[in-house]
Amino acid sequence: MTNFVGVYYNPILIVICTDLFIVLKTASLLVRLKSKKSNCFTLSKQPIKSLILSTLLLVFMTSCSTKKVIVPSKAPLVLTETIKSDTSSAEQHIERAKKAKTTVAIDELLTATTLFYQEKNYLKALWLSDKTLQLVDNKIANSMQKKVQLVLIKASSLQQLGYYSESRLQLNQLKQYANDNNIALTAMYYQLQYLAYQQEKRPIPALTAQLWAFDMTKPADQNRQKIESIWQNLQRLSQWQLGLLAIDKVPKSQGWLQLITLANKFGGNKGIMQYHLKIWQSKYKLHPANVIVKQLRNQNLNPKKIENIAVILPLSGKQKPAGLAIQQGVLASFSNDKTKKLHFLDSNTVNWYGLTNQFSTLKIDYVIGPLLKSNVDKYINHTSPQTQSKNDQILNANSSLFSMDQNKDEFDIKGSLFKESDDYITAIDSTSAINRYLQPTTQSKAINTLLLNIPDKASLTNQHTVLSMRPEDEAKQAAATLSRQHFKHPIVLSQQGVVSKRIAQAFAEQWQITTGNTIEVVYYSTGAQMQANIKASLSVDKSKERITKLTRRLNQSIKTQTRNRRDVDMIYLVGTPEQTRLVKPYIEVNISPFAKVIPVYASSRSHSTRSNKSSSNDLRGLIFTEIPWLLTGEQNTELATLNNQLWPKRSDSLSRLFAMGFDSYQLINKIPLMQQAPYLQHWGQTGVLKLDENNILTRSLLWGTYQADKVVSIAVE
Repeated sequence: MTNFVGVYYNPILIVICTDLFIVLKTASLLVRLKSKKSNCFTLSKQPIKSLILSTLLLVFMTSCSTKKVIVPSKAPLVLTETIKSDTSSAEQHIERAKKAKTTVAIDELLTATTLFYQEKNYLKALWLSDKTLQLVDNKIANSMQKKVQLVLIKASSLQQLGYYSESRLQLNQLKQYANDNNIALTAMYYQLQYLAYQQEKRPIPALTAQLWAFDMTKPADQNRQKIESIWQNLQRLSQWQLGLLAIDKVPKSQGWLQLITLANKFGGNKGIMQYHLKIWQSKYKLHPANVIVKQLRNQNLNPKKIENIAVILPLSGKQKPAGLAIQQGVLASFSNDKTKKLHFLDSNTVNWYGLTNQFSTLKIDYVIGPLLKSNVDKYINHTSPQTQSKNDQILNANSSLFSMDQNKDEFDIKGSLFKESDDYITAIDSTSAINRYLQPTTQSKAINTLLLNIPDKASLTNQHTVLSMRPEDEAKQAAATLSRQHFKHPIVLSQQGVVSKRIAQAFAEQWQITTGNTIEVVYYSTGAQMQANIKASLSVDKSKERITKLTRRLNQSIKTQTRNRRDVDMIYLVGTPEQTRLVKPYIEVNISPFAKVIPVYASSRSHSTRSNKSSSNDLRGLIFTEIPWLLTGEQNTELATLNNQLWPKRSDSLSRLFAMGFDSYQLINKIPLMQQAPYLQHWGQTGVLKLDENNILTRSLLWGTYQADKVVSIAVE
């Protein structure tokens, strides 16, 4: 019998124990595994860093897929099983492998790899697992289990070295190999998958993997810490994310999902919550989440006493309609509440320097507003403890302090604080602005405030909560949801406007995060340019060119029909209602009669409650995200009746602000509870609202569609 070990890899083993050799070889391996970011190794030659993933990722698949494989046993594998056979070191096992025959040598190398991993020598574990993997063929006893164990060590070592995306690629290949060969994946596989998705900030697949890992863990090891970790991750999910999690149908997920839904809806009312928890326990007596139920039963939430509320809005000037719409929403929600008193302040006339003194005089407990970004900056700056003393000095100073010569600095400060931009009024902002201005500062004297916009320059503090109406949120929800519909080649058609571009870019970015695929974004203008862009995106223009050339060659009249691209299977449309009414029919006209209908989805910008019967027919089949307030059948019925009586001709944009005002008053009592219980959510007219870790209230929207001459809500998940 040929000594396969000696012939094939004996030269490698001679030097494998040399630390420098291992480091250099592993560095080379990691460079090939790393496609974008530089790794933790500093290599002397820059060109080496540019070498990408390519060859090594094929090693495992080549060894696994090019030969017929025997159906394996489903014995579970433990990644870090302690080696109890002897007390030999990893190096000693490698020395034995050099002299042993094939089967024994591979067992020795596998043992050495495991020991390197247990010793936290991840460089050697990674390199040796990769090389040993190439030697395991199907003639080796238990070859499949050994391959799985080596890949798990490889994937875990990559994570320990900070290469999470490369680790996930290894795990994806392992999953495909396991499916092809009927191998049962282990809890360790799902745990590694969970860590990889968590690092990539993909909470839904991360929690799915975590639930699988927990279910496959021995009952004795399903400890309280693991159960609480699952619950914490569940609490972070919004309603639309929970809907996507339910699709995955993980073992015991139904019990988890029912419990988190109860907590989301009834967690603020202890009596109702206790009633529903009792029902849940009778249904899921042996469910591991009973540990959480005990905590929920014993948790006491302390409501904040609020009597005087200041509402700062633009009640004059060119933004007056927006301010009045929110004010009307607040008053509709207030509904003559005898326990509270509202104080409306005009942001265009308020004395920002004396604002804290005015709050003190009015005994303000809570503030709603301001709305405009520039005023949000002013509010934060002038209500912070650092500026309160300065404001007091300015208010109490005599007139001589306002001399240009003596106090130039005071005028400069005042000028900068009162500088504002009038061209941005919507309560939306980019994700980058949130990340940039969420630096915590001490503001113990500040009054709790529900801001209606993200500050442009000032920093948010623990006393500030933001009701966000950012359009990017619905784009992310749409992309994550539609990616589950098995669309392979969608495109985005977006209007050229600033807000539309933000929605389109957010959709494309989320699609890439979720699927790993880049989506094509096509921007269009109006008129002939719009038609040309749509034809080009569907390749109809190229089809017409081919028809023209053929007609010229034949030199006779023939019956022809243009063909559109067959790979495009979904279109996400971003534009105003007017533009959508033009674009959607034009898309349908450019779809070949013998081709499949391409479904068209859209953002809420495409929907208008003012659409007549004719325009609704043009939009038939369009599916879009929308707030409950603008979907008939999902509204607060009593409030909708009142709204139609008092403001029958209100525009869609002002209707959104009205709903924002209504929710903002409802939230001032709920936000203090949300801060104590992260699982608590609010079913409002602007969506299901959840307070995230940055004190930003994000929304889960509904889906609507045009059917015949009306709009109805549907479930897309």
